[in-house]
Amino acid sequence: MRAGFDKADRIKKRGEIMRIFRRGRSASDEWLRLRVLANSLGRRRMAVVVSRRHGNAVRRNRIKRLCREAFRLCRGDLPESFDYILQPKVGTELNIESIRDSLRELTERIM
Repeated sequence: MRAGFDKADRIKKRGEIMRIFRRGRSASDEWLRLRVLANSLGRRRMAVVVSRRHGNAVRRNRIKRLCREAFRLCRGDLPESFDYILQPKVGTELNIESIRDSLRELTERIM
């Protein structure tokens, strides 16, 4: 398995993100809301949605980096051929361990 996080692993198009919001299954806990939808690409893809309520651009970008790294570290434990959208909750103190644990738990709950 690759160690990096390529552009092909990201969901960037607005239409694809909206499709996951409309048709995907979701679960949440105290740190994250996770939305999941099957894809036909044979790979796991991920997007992070962070609202402005989290703070300024520096803080939002840090949250996105943490979420991408947590996804990269635990993607071997996640089912293939699915698109994932991570929405961190406002007001929580996030770190890689909490995001990674939350991602694994929520994925098991949804599947």
